[in-house]
Amino acid sequence: MPLLRGCVFHMTKEEKLSDICRSGWIYSQQQAQFVFAGQTETTYGRKRGWVGLFDFRDKQDKEIKDALIRHWFFRTLCNAGTHAYLILAENACSSLISWKQAFREVGSKEFFVPFVETWYPGDMPLDLVKDCFVVTVHPSLR
Repeated sequence: MPLLRGCVFHMTKEEKLSDICRSGWIYSQQQAQFVFAGQTETTYGRKRGWVGLFDFRDKQDKEIKDALIRHWFFRTLCNAGTHAYLILAENACSSLISWKQAFREVGSKEFFVPFVETWYPGDMPLDLVKDCFVVTVHPSLR
C-alpha cells in the first residue's frame, strides 16, 4: 500500500499486462476481470467505456480505509496470483473524471467507489503510465 500512496493507478492481472504492453493501450472493455463485491460489470465508468483507476493522491487514511472495507476493491489480493499496478504519469491526471462528477451526474443510481475511484475517458495509451509494480500473492497456509 505505501507504494501506491500519492498515486493514480490502474489495477490488472498479470495476463492482461502482457496484452497491454503488446498493444500499447489499456482498453476499457478488457477490465471485466475486476468486479466489485456485489456489483455487475455495468458500473459507472464501464458503462461509459472509460478505464477504471484509483486515485490515492491527497487522500486521507480514513477515505482509503473506508473504500477498502466497504467496497473491498483489493479483494483480488486475498487470492493467490500476480497483479500489476500501473502508475499514471502526472500529465495524465488533468484528463481524469472524478467520482465527484459521477455523484453529481447519477447520485447513487450507479455503482462507483466514492473518494478513490476515477476514470480515464476512453481507452488509455500506455505512454500515460510512468511506472508499474507487479505483485505476486502466494496461497495462504491456513
